[in-house]
Amino acid sequence: MSRLTRPATALIIALTALAAALPADASPGAPAQASFSPHTVDASLPGAAFAVASDVVGDSRRELVVTGFGHFQPVPGGPPIPPSAGRLALYQQTGGDVGTWSKRLVFDTDAAIPFPNEPAVADVDRDGDRDVVVPGGFIRCTQLCGSLTWWEHRPGGAWKRHDIVTPGSSALFYHRVVLVDFDGDGRKDLVTVGESLEPVVRIEGRPAAGAWIQVFRGVDGPERFSPEPVDLAPGGGALPVVADVDSDGDLDVASAQYFEPGAAFMWLERTEAADAEHPVGRFTPHVIDTTQGRAIQLRAVRNLYGDGRTVWVGSNHTNTVFPPGSAEPASQVVSFSVPADPRAPWVPTPLSSGIVARARPGQAAPGVFGSGDMDGDRDIDLLVSGDGDDRLFWLEQVGDRRFETHVLAAGAGQAGGAVVTDLDLSRPPRNEAVFTVFESDSVMVWSRD
Repeated sequence: MSRLTRPATALIIALTALAAALPADASPGAPAQASFSPHTVDASLPGAAFAVASDVVGDSRRELVVTGFGHFQPVPGGPPIPPSAGRLALYQQTGGDVGTWSKRLVFDTDAAIPFPNEPAVADVDRDGDRDVVVPGGFIRCTQLCGSLTWWEHRPGGAWKRHDIVTPGSSALFYHRVVLVDFDGDGRKDLVTVGESLEPVVRIEGRPAAGAWIQVFRGVDGPERFSPEPVDLAPGGGALPVVADVDSDGDLDVASAQYFEPGAAFMWLERTEAADAEHPVGRFTPHVIDTTQGRAIQLRAVRNLYGDGRTVWVGSNHTNTVFPPGSAEPASQVVSFSVPADPRAPWVPTPLSSGIVARARPGQAAPGVFGSGDMDGDRDIDLLVSGDGDDRLFWLEQVGDRRFETHVLAAGAGQAGGAVVTDLDLSRPPRNEAVFTVFESDSVMVWSRD
């Protein structure tokens, strides 16, 4: 992941440079047939990081749930000091369009949660409203900082904290959780990947690993989840997904990998159902691809090409220009069709072009992505953060399973979000693009002109 540094100055005006009328592409090609206008949701969320869109308050429209890491403090002659705690903000639309928002904090820095990552919105306690689960931690912490907390939505808009993994108690950190009944007992579980820069031995007799695919099982009682994880297998990365990868009727896990060597993308096959000895089941890891270097995200996109089939899309996370002479693979977004034998290697098809990380340490590209119809032509496009490339991209589907890479905005280094959603419930539906920009402390929405 690339959210490591923050320039001394960061101007939101840079985000608008290419956003509206300029037909600028990331690589030679036809101009985009659609243009987009930016709206600033918040210009002052320190270290804006992850964002999701969900109806939290129950008014049918989607709110933005966004984490902010805080700022790194520069140290002359040494590495910057990471922030000790972050925030979780909730943005609610206050007008008839996506240009006006109100902000309130679910938690502030006094919650002492370093690097709050991607929030997951769900009715955790089954009381009819929406709660938020927040994974936390990162490699840049100066001490143990991994965490898993969930925040119970209380009457009047208050929030009650529940710790699953208390900050500072784990050698692993967490970027995403998936809430699903993974063990088939009728309770929602948390499926996640715990990562560490250093190998951590979690299961006696197995090799040390820098990442572990884990399940925090759902339990009865007010806390809702066991604090003791069930380790499924070593491997995986920051943003796992749960899906029936091999179409055999049960749930598997798939993930990009960054800290684990050997494969950019992998999946974990459920080979045996849950029993008394293995309460979640038994699993076997499989390599998807070894050609893309380190990677940040993998997810299934149903009907990507309009044929009703599910295609897997992945973004790697590489730097081809730093250090000089780098042999890393090209920074790109690729697609995979699951082969007849899903345990065999999958063949990647490049979808993007021209994405290149800046020549700086700690930078890699591309970042996270989302999918949906951006230009109103009823096919699925892709929205991509450049991350270490300081541009934002939308990949327009132009037919014959091809995509044209367009620049949505420049000056947006280390961006997150990449959410495609209809925020204002327009009729006919019209999707917006949501990005956070770490380097300018901003939360932004782009709407189609």
